[in-house]
Formats: sequence, structure tokens, C-alpha cells
Amino acid sequence: MRAPARLAVTGAILVGSVLGACTDEGSSQDFCDRVGDVPPLGQVLAQLDTSDPGGARRQLDEAVSEFKALEADSPGAIRSDVARLREGVELVVEAVEDNPDDLPAARDAITQRSDELSGLAQAGAAVVDYADAECGIALDGLGGEAPASTLAPTTEAGG
Repeated sequence: MRAPARLAVTGAILVGSVLGACTDEGSSQDFCDRVGDVPPLGQVLAQLDTSDPGGARRQLDEAVSEFKALEADSPGAIRSDVARLREGVELVVEAVEDNPDDLPAARDAITQRSDELSGLAQAGAAVVDYADAECGIALDGLGGEAPASTLAPTTEAGG
């Protein structure tokens, strides 16, 4: 009687481990279902209404949540690249949230942390390539663009 009980417990542990591993790693299908709905960081920042701090905060929080959900749904082959993008998005969002009425200060905060943004463009390119190859989805950037340039003011010639 003890052997079957032990076998049942061991089986339950193995099944739980396998099921847990599947959900922890995401899947190509889950990634493909979500990736087209995650807006590029540049688009999020371009649509940010700094005259409404509460609304801007909600927009930024939503952007971070979307990247976190995309990371959770990502399969192992692309997960570290999506995590890298999420980290970059969080860094940019933090700089904008810390300086909601002062985009030049936000730009400076991002520039001062440029070492933390290294590899962001490569990660973005990898995610874009994966989405194209595995999902048949052509993305127009996903956060791999240079974040500081997203906040750059336009300058007039000769100025």
C-alpha cells in the first residue's frame, strides 16, 4: 500500500512540475496572440498627455503592464529579449514619471542611465524578427528604438 501512495504523490509532483514549467515559460501562440497589441514605446510617449498627470500616469502604468504580460507570455527563445525591452520601458517610464512636466529633464535622466539601455535596440530587433518569423506579424518597433530620441525636442535650423 505504501508503494502506490508514494507513486501517486511522486506522479502528482511531476505533473505539477511539468504544468508549472509550461505556464512559466509562455508559448509561441500566447506571444503571437499578444505581441500585436503591445504599442511601441515611442507611440506611448508620443500620445502622452502631460497636461493630465493622472491620465499620463495611467498610460505609463498600462504600457509597463502590457510589456510585463508580453514577457510572461513569451517562449524561452525570445523571453530574455522581451525582458530586456520591459526593463528599458520601465526605465523610460520611470524617467518620465519623475519629470512629468519637464521632458528635457526626463531626457537627461534617460541619458544618464544609457549604460542600462545598452542592448535595447538588439533586443527590439530580435523580438521584431521573431514576431515576423513565428507569428507572421510585422512590427514597427516595440521599444527597441533609442528612448531618449523619442523625447527629443525638434530644433529649428540655425538654432
